[in-house]
Amino acid sequence: MRDALRSEFEAKDWSGRKVESRSGAGSTLEATTALRAALPGLLARHNVRRFLDAPCGDWFWMQHVDLGDVHYIGADIARDVLDAVAAQHAGAGREFVHLDITADPLPRADLMMCRDCLFHLKWWLRWKFFENFVESGIPYLLTSMHHTPVNRRLNKNGDFAPFNPCIAPFNFSDPLETIPETGDINLDPAFLDTARGRRQRSMGLWSRAQVVEALDRHAAEEKAP
Repeated sequence: MRDALRSEFEAKDWSGRKVESRSGAGSTLEATTALRAALPGLLARHNVRRFLDAPCGDWFWMQHVDLGDVHYIGADIARDVLDAVAAQHAGAGREFVHLDITADPLPRADLMMCRDCLFHLKWWLRWKFFENFVESGIPYLLTSMHHTPVNRRLNKNGDFAPFNPCIAPFNFSDPLETIPETGDINLDPAFLDTARGRRQRSMGLWSRAQVVEALDRHAAEEKAP
């Protein structure tokens, strides 16, 4: 576990005023309406029996998702948040583990969801996470994507900038599936370059093979003269 990263996120409270979740505005019931409705069907289509949700945050919205008999594993780097969630929600078919997704071995799972996290990490740590995901052998990654035309670097971990895995320097291939979280997505370049356009976001599903492809491309670019 990266202690500096753990310290950074343990100190964070994303709630602000009038936000019902400590995990922030993106974790309210309103913000997760589309994802909560779509998630059970996506898990069923991909035969998911073990589902890793990391970071799981304060579990405010996930408790309202019908996971059926899917075994749920929630993980987070913030120990105090995780312990509180585990004390209230751990049980049969539901467990919580303390880990750093960029450095610690990931639990065995059929699909990993990494929501509202990578856009808080510096680019090199995003690559470390993708390497760690591939090393885990998990077949699918479901993660946040903004439909921004440009990825902007962060000055420090814990800051925020919209993140689109499908553009430079990450250049992922198109996701297998998307779950729009902000309504219909307008991909007109002129609109994408506006503040409203950059706030458009979805959850994208990629296979492990697609993540490997992006990592291989990145490694080749790093070696290029």
